[in-house]
Amino acid sequence: MHDTPNPFDYYVILDFEATCDQGKAPKPQEIIEFPSVLMCGKTFKIIDEFTSYVRPLHHPQLTKFCTELTGITQQQVENAPLFPEVMTNHMAWLHHHNLQIHPKGSGSSFAFITCGDWDLRSMLPNQWRACEPPLRAIPYAYRQWINIKVHYMAFRETKRAPGMAGMMRALELELVGHHHSGIDDSRNIARIAQHLGEQRVSLGITHFVDPPVNNR
Repeated sequence: MHDTPNPFDYYVILDFEATCDQGKAPKPQEIIEFPSVLMCGKTFKIIDEFTSYVRPLHHPQLTKFCTELTGITQQQVENAPLFPEVMTNHMAWLHHHNLQIHPKGSGSSFAFITCGDWDLRSMLPNQWRACEPPLRAIPYAYRQWINIKVHYMAFRETKRAPGMAGMMRALELELVGHHHSGIDDSRNIARIAQHLGEQRVSLGITHFVDPPVNNR
């Protein structure tokens, strides 16, 4: 076990994949892969994973560019549940691991880790609005996150951070799996977080969205 100053019991590394096309994303853009990697905030060991493909509602046919980029096939999304069901399953997974989703709820403390701010600042609210019927407010835990790039920049004493692959090269970590596969990218981001944690970097919240998205 490492003696670290990390403020959370656990971390959930997340990296969405979404509908896309070369040059311009379809509107509304929708999540097609919802992955997560659960990591202990004290030992940095990986505990569990969650992954689900998501069936897009508005643009059900993936573009050739999207399938080639992500490795996600048309059949995989056609056989997948719609986003509200996947979101329910993801929250059930968090509950299964006794993680505190609401600030006054019970459970262990945790925070999401992303590579950049797009996943939870832009994509999740966009997906929320794209659902039919519209969903209620985004739960508290999904409205704050740790952008691993912020802590990478502080650790490296630089004002800019490359993408995930660039950070891994700079930290001499091997990129594994298929880049732009959500679960593989989540695993690789977890390795960056592990490296920073082992160097005693305190992985605290970098962004918070308030008020929540509410379509009612």
